[in-house]
Amino acid sequence: MLYLSLTTRPERLTSEHFKKVYYSLKNQTYKFTHLIINLSISDFVYNSIPQYLQDDKQIIINKTKISGPCTKLIGSIDIIPNDAVVIILDDDIVMKPNFISSLYGSYKKTPSKISSSIVIVRKYFTDVVGFAGFIFRMTDIIRELKNLYSTMPACAKYIDDTWFGWCFWKLGLDVIKGKENDPWNNILDIPNTDPHPEWHELCKHTNRNKLINEFLKLCNIQY
Repeated sequence: MLYLSLTTRPERLTSEHFKKVYYSLKNQTYKFTHLIINLSISDFVYNSIPQYLQDDKQIIINKTKISGPCTKLIGSIDIIPNDAVVIILDDDIVMKPNFISSLYGSYKKTPSKISSSIVIVRKYFTDVVGFAGFIFRMTDIIRELKNLYSTMPACAKYIDDTWFGWCFWKLGLDVIKGKENDPWNNILDIPNTDPHPEWHELCKHTNRNKLINEFLKLCNIQY
């Protein structure tokens, strides 16, 4: 069982760009079992779900009260069975056909760890980098993320990659770099990703460095 899981905003869900992302996942050389699209009804109103998604039996539309970008993982925790392999990804990156096979290859080498195609190494823990994807096996330990979410400080809401890295560290789980030396060129389809509509993006419209610094200070952790 291989689950993909993401979250998205209403304007993205109905866009032609999201359809490109969808087809890039459907056309992978290594096929997924289900794609969970988590819709945060605490944050947004979703007036329309595209028919092509409703017609696809591999798609699970999950309306959840989980809030923020971390919905892409926390929203799925109660749906994905133990021992299933899970890939968390973003909703705006078009992937090359080897995206899943690359991450799955990393997982097979170290199934007890979290493998991320790109990582950011900090003093005490390592961030996953969500837009490039990360993979793990669902376990009861991973489900403890939901308890950590219940105490998430406000400054962590929009720095989900760092917050996930901290959570995995707190749970005794290692985050490691995946096998791709050059994921930007080898698994991410940047030429098809870049021409997307102007919309809200965390990397552009939030002061991530300030939020990360505030979060680490709350945790008594230095860079």
